[in-house]
Amino acid sequence: MLPGPGIAWEVLGKDTARVTVTHNGLSQSVDVSVDEEGRPVEVRFQRWTNANAERTYRLQPFGGYLSDFREIQGFRLPFRVEAGNLFGTDAYFPFFKARLRAVRFPS
Repeated sequence: MLPGPGIAWEVLGKDTARVTVTHNGLSQSVDVSVDEEGRPVEVRFQRWTNANAERTYRLQPFGGYLSDFREIQGFRLPFRVEAGNLFGTDAYFPFFKARLRAVRFPS
């Protein structure tokens, strides 16, 4: 995702950046952490949800981990993804877990 209209990047630390996408008056920021090879290994953002003990809708942490990177036709892709609500807290619950088994590009 290159900088351009509606896309803004900022450095948060030596291995973390924030991209903010703005469109039609709405805005969403996502923090992306990379490993020493530049692979995105962690993402986090605020999500509107009622997945909390109070069952109250609010913005709260969401995020996950990407791992098992493999190179497919010149692209380096994560073959494992885990994500969930309350990311970065003791109450983190990874309800989404995926393992990629095959990749096919359109011909």
